[in-house]
Amino acid sequence: MKHKGKVLELFVKWKKNMEKSMKKKIKVLQSDNEGENKSDPLLKLYHDEGIVRHFTVRETLEQNWVAERMNKTLLEKIRCMLSNNRLSKNFWAEVLAYACYLVNRLPSSMIGGKTSLKVWLGKTTQDYDLFGYPAYYHVKEDKLDPRAKKGVFVGFKRGVKGYKIWDPKDKKFILSRDVTFDEASILKPTISW
Repeated sequence: MKHKGKVLELFVKWKKNMEKSMKKKIKVLQSDNEGENKSDPLLKLYHDEGIVRHFTVRETLEQNWVAERMNKTLLEKIRCMLSNNRLSKNFWAEVLAYACYLVNRLPSSMIGGKTSLKVWLGKTTQDYDLFGYPAYYHVKEDKLDPRAKKGVFVGFKRGVKGYKIWDPKDKKFILSRDVTFDEASILKPTISW
């Protein structure tokens, strides 16, 4: 979100998505006490939809400790994944997306050792943590050129059935469904833009 003015539009989209996937209506919503969460159009939407609003006191992290703890957990994962894979800070967004992907697929003691996806959607998942590993993606160029190029696995793109690969040579992201992972070796040189 580039502008806080898009909160209403994004909330309506998120609300429709959640209610459709859960087959339930949102009854209560808690958020911080910032202005974008209290705009007139949002308050009208909450009222019209019968959503009860709870706001935390500003600058009081302990009132929203679950979200704040998750933010800290994700930040620690980002730091670790960037460091372990010797990637530059420019990859933080890809790392964050993949860290969220993993968190939703890992068991949590808060929900009886189940995964978030199992509780939320009833889906069982397998955890494959291949972030930062060398990956070879299939290419179709010239008859005599190699059939694969080497890149680095950096996650997935929402809504696309395939892998997101960083090609350090061409300095671009590739989406491919045909990928072979080299799990025996971890990328050694630091990649920079």
